[in-house]
Amino acid sequence: MAIMKTSTIFAVCGIACGLLSAMLGFAGKPWQAGLFGLAAGIWSLATLTMDRRGGKDD
Repeated sequence: MAIMKTSTIFAVCGIACGLLSAMLGFAGKPWQAGLFGLAAGIWSLATLTMDRRGGKDD
């Protein structure tokens, strides 16, 4: 079984948070959508940081 790289897992979490934020926004829950939007941004920054670290991505 192949193990996913850490930056790939971070990217998947960022996409999931972004989609959940959009769904909550369309459902009329603005502060929950904002929190998940913020989480998506943080996951995106973490993905960029992990990707630029070099070859040490287990």
